[in-house]
Formats: sequence, structure tokens, C-alpha cells
Amino acid sequence: MILAWALLHIASYAISLDSILNLPAMGVPVINYCPETTWEFGAAAQGYFRLPNQQRISIVQIDGTYSLKHQWYINAQGNLYFGIKDVTAPLQKDNNTSIGRPKGDRIEAKEWQLQFRVGYGNRPATYYGTYNDPHFANEGNIGIGMLRRGTPYDLQRGYLNVQAPIYIGKHFAIGPMTDVLIAQYNIENIYTTTKPILQLGLGAVVQYDSRDNVFYPTQGIFFKASATAAWTNKMDIPEGQQATINGLLAADLRQYIPLPHNLVIAWQLKGQFMLSEYYISHLTLYPMLPRLGGQDGLRGINSDMFRDDIMLALQAELRIPIWSIFRATIFAGIGDVYDFHNWHWTTPKLGYGIGLRAAINKAKVNIRFDVARSNVDNRWNNINAYSFYLTATEAF
Repeated sequence: MILAWALLHIASYAISLDSILNLPAMGVPVINYCPETTWEFGAAAQGYFRLPNQQRISIVQIDGTYSLKHQWYINAQGNLYFGIKDVTAPLQKDNNTSIGRPKGDRIEAKEWQLQFRVGYGNRPATYYGTYNDPHFANEGNIGIGMLRRGTPYDLQRGYLNVQAPIYIGKHFAIGPMTDVLIAQYNIENIYTTTKPILQLGLGAVVQYDSRDNVFYPTQGIFFKASATAAWTNKMDIPEGQQATINGLLAADLRQYIPLPHNLVIAWQLKGQFMLSEYYISHLTLYPMLPRLGGQDGLRGINSDMFRDDIMLALQAELRIPIWSIFRATIFAGIGDVYDFHNWHWTTPKLGYGIGLRAAINKAKVNIRFDVARSNVDNRWNNINAYSFYLTATEAF
């Protein structure tokens, strides 16, 4: 409902053809190599524009990939800024008096933001169970102690996330959010869904953003926290439970610190939490559990391998200017997953690597190429111990 209303709101502006033709846009290739996908190829198209009477830049993106493991997805997402701030009001008269508001009086209307992400994919993946030990896993009702060997499984997954924070002041915003997930999968000898699992979530989001640029910040702080109550539809579960309500919590804190010679240190602390009954979260909602790794998480970590009720990760990078539009990056991160019901401490997972950036427009959007490794696989002479990412925009 929020998304449909916002799209009608955009249409009501009746943007001219000239302004559409002048929208800055770009298309970039997406090429990744990770153990969970092997080679993955695709493309991303992005458009950058300002809605009327807005200083903030809005973005809309469409991307998709296909891997040599026959995995594919298509995704659309956007970050749109609405509302008018500090607009000079015209002369107005009160209906009951002849006194009008003098010209030049300033009105500060509410500014709000629409963030959306929607997509669908068919992603044959590898089931490693839960648990944070790199050698052993907790495989459903089999129990801890099974070798983390990996079991191929089929997964179809769709999602829709919409957030609408309203600004209260210059940097602070708060608003509603909704989250919809649908999944169907078959893990041989572990669990098979006889019908799609549907998860509907409603919640709230709080955001603080003082960054000088949303695409390549050089200073400022960004913080976002969300809480969602999610209802999951009826499922065939041996214990006989037919439906469940889960709690989903997420927090993301980032800081960008300028240094001499145009150097920048950026760091991010991120956490995700799923509150639910043990059997529900670890088996029937396995694909929806918080996970570690990926091109925007701890780069170098296999994003299929570590899932559980809690995910905590800290990463940092040093951004180094080289020449003209080119920059280099040195990055490292540490994190792990944990089980609410069976807390277990093990050596945290480390991801680290280097990258190259090339600025492609005045909005400071970069094409990035990263090479990363982890402490999970210490082999130096095997390509499967490395991850390669070529895409647009920063990891954080």
C-alpha cells in the first residue's frame, strides 16, 4: 500500500520529457566469483535524479545475475526522497480575517523517504546446517556433531521490503516498514516444504544520517535500527505447530572519518536477530535466518555456510586516493553467528582483502572490484579460497 501510494505521488508531479531524458543513469556489468556461486554474470542499471523541490538525490536500480550453478535472480530497489523543506510560502489570507501571511515567511514541511526492495530468484544452494563451528554443524533434529560437508538443495525465494521513514529534524527519521518473504525448498533427507512458506512482517524503523554523500561518504555517521513482528503461514511440522510469530531485529551503525591527504577510514557494525522457537527457525525458516558473508557483508566468507539466530559483524576499510577517478581500498572484517538456544563460542570468522574503485559520475558512484579471503579456508593456491566481486556502489 505504501509503495503504490508513493508511485502515484511521483506520477502526480508530471515530470516533463526533457527532465526524464536528462536523468543521469548508468549500466554496469556484475561479475562475481565465490565458492557458493562459482562464476556469476549479470548487469545493473541505475538512475539518479532529484524529485521536485528536493536537494537529496534519489536512486532507482534494477539488477540481475545468472551463475554457472544455474542460480539466477532479478531485483529492483530504490531510495526516493519526498517533501519540501524551507519553502517560501505565498501570501495567504485567513478565511475569518483580512490578515495574510507576509511574503518571505518560511514553512518547513515534512520530508520523508521511501526505500523499497523487491525481487525473485531461483538459487540452488548448499545446506550446511546451523552453528558457528567451521567443521561441524547442527543439522535439524540430527544434532550437533555432523560434519559440515554441505548438501545441495533447491531454493526459490521472493521478497518485498518497504520502509517509509519521516524526517524529524535534519538527520533523524522514524517510520513504518513492511517485509514480505516467500520461499519453497527441498533439503534432501532434512526437510522439504510441501507448499510455499509465506512470512509477513510489520514493524518500525529508526534512522540517523549525517553523511556528506550517500554513495561515497567521506565523513558523517549513519545508523538504522528496525524491529519487525513476522507472521508465518501454516507449515507441515512434525511437532504439529501450524503457524508462528517471529521477532526480527536489525541494527546497522557506520562512521566515516576523514584523514589527511584525502584518506578516509570507514567502519560498520551490523547485527541481525531472529527470535523464534528453535525448531521453527533452524529448519522450516532456514533460508530466512541471518547469515554471514556476501559482497556487502564480510567479503571472503561463503554466504551459504554460516546461518543462525544471531549474526554480528564488524568491518572496516581504508579508502586511498590514487589518481584522478581511481581509488584503492584495504578492508578487513570479523564476525560470527550464534544460537539463542545453544550458545557456543568459537574462533570468529575473518574476511580481508583489497579493492579498486573508479568513479563514474558526479554523484560519486563507483564501480568496485574487490578480492577477498577468509580464515575459514587458508589455502593460498586454490581459487575456491578466494572471492571476487565486480559491481557498483560501496559495500557500506
